[in-house]
Amino acid sequence: MLHGDITYVDEALYENKLSVVFEDIEASRETLDRVREFVRNQPTVYCGTHTPQGYENLEAKRVIDLDNPVPTVLAEVDFSSAQATGKYVCSICGYIYDPEEHDSVAFEVLPDDWRCPRCKQPKSKFNKA
Repeated sequence: MLHGDITYVDEALYENKLSVVFEDIEASRETLDRVREFVRNQPTVYCGTHTPQGYENLEAKRVIDLDNPVPTVLAEVDFSSAQATGKYVCSICGYIYDPEEHDSVAFEVLPDDWRCPRCKQPKSKFNKA
């Protein structure tokens, strides 16, 4: 996971502390909560953008564990049983499009001019979750 201005260092993610740079504290808190939820539910190599830890985590394939600040190694995680969720994540603001919250409308069938309801970015800015 790559991010900007959610936390500056891994320790802030562990301690659930926001960055000091944000325009909307509620949106920042929601984004940090979503990042922490994602990290809790998916093996994640956390790559902060304002610290050498991001590169070091990627290089060492460290999987972050919010309950245990000692990282594990990605090679120990089995991704073979991973299944598609149908969800898509905005790469700009972190908004998650979940078909279950939209009358089971799949992201792929949304009109080409559909935009993120939070940051108004186009569909092309979304990635599969």
